[in-house]
Amino acid sequence: MPGAPERFEIFPTPVWQVPVPAMARFHDEIKGLLKTLWDQGYFEAHNSGYGYQTREEIFTPANLERMEWVRVLKEQFVAACTNILRERHGHSKALPFDVYCVQGWVLIQTSEQWVDGPWHHHHPATLSGCYYVQTPVTREPWEGLLMFQRPEPASVFNENQAGVRPREGHLTIFPSYLLHRPMPTPSARDWRIAICMDAFVHWNKRFENPLSEYASREAYDRAASESLGRR
Repeated sequence: MPGAPERFEIFPTPVWQVPVPAMARFHDEIKGLLKTLWDQGYFEAHNSGYGYQTREEIFTPANLERMEWVRVLKEQFVAACTNILRERHGHSKALPFDVYCVQGWVLIQTSEQWVDGPWHHHHPATLSGCYYVQTPVTREPWEGLLMFQRPEPASVFNENQAGVRPREGHLTIFPSYLLHRPMPTPSARDWRIAICMDAFVHWNKRFENPLSEYASREAYDRAASESLGRR
């Protein structure tokens, strides 16, 4: 008889949850603002069934100037993405980068029956995230999960779907190419409020053909190291 097999997970996909304590003091202000906008008729039902969504304009210069919570959230999201990108692998590990654009919008999920959006991704962004202002109690454990789908179909070896439970006061960050969808919350008695964001990253490739432009590998390594410090 052969020995017991040892299993290796060779293509893991990272998803991160990041606590953001600096945002806690703004939750009541954000909920009050959204309630006011709701009462004014600002929100419309999303055509794809996700719930009620604002336009992708949270981080406009005007909002950044007049609303402290907008500035803090953008700073915290960019900082979290920067920390994640520093742990990257492969060729990009040697390249300086800039998070050059961040867009954001609010998504409100209600318990209405039609609120059940399809799978989608956020490519060409690099990292996407949701900050959860409010995650109401629900009856069923699957309600309100942020579901992800692997690119390949399910097989006898692996499921092709997995869920992450959002946590109030936390960012959930994931690669933007991942198909995902928020699960409905039919038993919730209050809104599920997420501030959704995309981070667009520029990779600074400083040296197109390094081994031909520099006299030695050591000379190239010195120049590459210096370039990282000139950002």
